[in-house]
Amino acid sequence: MTYKRLNNMTGMDPLLNRRISSIFLNEFEAFLKTLSELPNHENGDVFQFSLHKIRSSLVIFELDSVIKLYDKLSTRKREGEEISQDDSELLFALDETKKNIEKVGEFLANL
Repeated sequence: MTYKRLNNMTGMDPLLNRRISSIFLNEFEAFLKTLSELPNHENGDVFQFSLHKIRSSLVIFELDSVIKLYDKLSTRKREGEEISQDDSELLFALDETKKNIEKVGEFLANL
């Protein structure tokens, strides 16, 4: 797997790619924890702030499709909609997040 946006940004420098990927992987794993705790929060402020912090990295790693999932969950929570642990959209977002963490981890391991 190659990330065109990352390579365009770093000039395909393996050291920079490794450093940026490593930082992103840690951020993304922390974000996964926040996402999994979304049903426990009364409002979506914590989730929305975490999403704001990681959004540019998600774009760099070409994860535009999961950004849409996260935005949808954030909107639902902000509008006061109840999101349970077994919510189908939440479960799908968690699954996609885990898959993408694995992909970035594999990319990092191959650098």
